[in-house]
Amino acid sequence: MLGSSAAVRYGYSTARVKVMESRLIDAKTMNELISAKEVGAVITKLLQTDYRGDLETFGGVNIRRRHVDFALSGNMARSLGKLIRIAPVGERKIMRSILGKYALYNIKLAIEAKDKKKNYEDIEEFVVDFGQYGKAAIRDAMREDSVEGIISRLEINSPYRSILHQAVESYKKTHYADDALFAIDKGYYATLSKAILALRRINSESARIIKKDIDSVNLMLLIRAKRLGIKFNAVENSLIENGSTNIQQLMQLYNGTSDVESFVSEIKEFDMKRSLVQYRKNRHLIAFEIAMKNRVLQEGMKLLKHSMLSFGTLLAYVYMKEIEVYALRIAINSKAYGLSQEELSELMTWKQ
Repeated sequence: MLGSSAAVRYGYSTARVKVMESRLIDAKTMNELISAKEVGAVITKLLQTDYRGDLETFGGVNIRRRHVDFALSGNMARSLGKLIRIAPVGERKIMRSILGKYALYNIKLAIEAKDKKKNYEDIEEFVVDFGQYGKAAIRDAMREDSVEGIISRLEINSPYRSILHQAVESYKKTHYADDALFAIDKGYYATLSKAILALRRINSESARIIKKDIDSVNLMLLIRAKRLGIKFNAVENSLIENGSTNIQQLMQLYNGTSDVESFVSEIKEFDMKRSLVQYRKNRHLIAFEIAMKNRVLQEGMKLLKHSMLSFGTLLAYVYMKEIEVYALRIAINSKAYGLSQEELSELMTWKQ
């Protein structure tokens, strides 16, 4: 899409995204947050940013550690949800596919709660009040007397109807909530995989980054499986199609290595040298997750940030927002991950 036609198609979206970008945390502030020695200092600093309203919902400076993640998630879901509304009409379906994991979060929360015989009031504080599946929709759905009833109710007039239909059919077979949740995750990634095909026609760089994102999800799943000594065929059905590395290649890589270190050493899509050093020190898998997440997000920002007047402009914001929230989570939970300040600085980079 070039010239004046691109300006007409993406002019409004680009202008809105630039305003949203201006509200992201800048590099100086992020470095201060990452360097903070106590969680309280991080929260105090965040109260001076766009996260203030979300943190105050959970108590502001007195927010409990367990609630911080919900505040961050709520802010990200609302921010990214705006992209669906401002995207060109013909591309909203693609954007909805990419952001589906945030829209489906509340539904998964409701399913788990109903399965555990909990009421809406038990989960209300964790529900992200945004979009079609905000507090009102989840409250109404949880009046149903079963998991099946909740999913069927939310399936009505839903843009994720096919995903929810798969979930309810899976649940009917076993009556296990985990099967419904797995069907939702699998359905989301199936739609994401299809979105790549559509993206190739309008913005090939966007398609490339999403394929890289799929690679990171697949590899992290296999790293965890390798640590547990699980056979490849036991996890194969959970792998996502259309990544840069196909399923056959992943199988060969997995079956050709004996442990986590040898498996990670053979990964070519990501530079894992530093994370391997960190893993050998404390045996925490978070080092690999951070390394791949950083690479995906930074590559996405690098390739797409300057992609003006195209779908890439919108997708660049998705990655900038995700890396912002991811960095904040790492900063807040670094002690739980067993990361020293030096190790944190090496692994959690921030480039904007």
